[in-house]
Amino acid sequence: MVKDIWFKELHTEDSGILFRGRVLFHQKSDYQEILVIENSTYGRILVLDGCVMTTEKDEAFYHEMLVHPALMTHEDPKRVLIIGGGDGGALRETLKHPVERVVLVELDQMVLDVAKEFFSNLSKSFEDPRALVLAQDGVEFVKETKETFDIIIVDSPDPIGFAKELFSQTFYKNAYKRLDQGGILVAQTESPLLHMNLLKRIKRHFEEIFFDTRIYLTVVPTYPGALWSFTMGALKRIPEIPRKDPPPNLRVYSIETHRAAFALPPFVNDAIS
Repeated sequence: MVKDIWFKELHTEDSGILFRGRVLFHQKSDYQEILVIENSTYGRILVLDGCVMTTEKDEAFYHEMLVHPALMTHEDPKRVLIIGGGDGGALRETLKHPVERVVLVELDQMVLDVAKEFFSNLSKSFEDPRALVLAQDGVEFVKETKETFDIIIVDSPDPIGFAKELFSQTFYKNAYKRLDQGGILVAQTESPLLHMNLLKRIKRHFEEIFFDTRIYLTVVPTYPGALWSFTMGALKRIPEIPRKDPPPNLRVYSIETHRAAFALPPFVNDAIS
């Protein structure tokens, strides 16, 4: 009989988040420690190297806001590249749009396998005929591929270990080269409450590369600081609001939340100015 455990993730030296749950999976891959817990409040929780990546209860706050602002901003996105995103959530949201081809590049095959087994609501997207799912290094893929895309989505873990390069200016420059005319890159860029220096650095990188750069926010209850940022870089001016209707039956994203997400609070505007 498997007993409940208490899982703790520290967000700073003296604060963090705590879950009690049943362990469904716990194993080390070639790249990281992978843990799946079932919690009565948040459902199944995916943890990589001690950090919560997604929960069944609040995943839409992250995945919808990572994907739909860019897909709604681009005039006619047909080809999309997702770097990371091995749980399948970003791919699922992307496929709600009339795209023709989506390439997902996830470094860790075990993450893909775990998603298939324990997070079917996310990973069902892997079976869509428009999707190509690759277990490869996303940094190397972006550097070496000859394919171009309308949108590149960087759904990365935290900037530690092997994921550090996904937050580098070199990676963003290589991604820029893979964008078609009018293309957009969007990346998750951590918490403005706890990681402001990182956000400021990434904004500078984007501004040196892209025609237009915008930061927007959402709330992800189980992420450090709860307030979460995304940075969007585009080869054209980013409009204030989209000129098309979003997909139906979304939980978080709407035209109204899109507009609100880009209305940054003063403490963020002051810091990044």
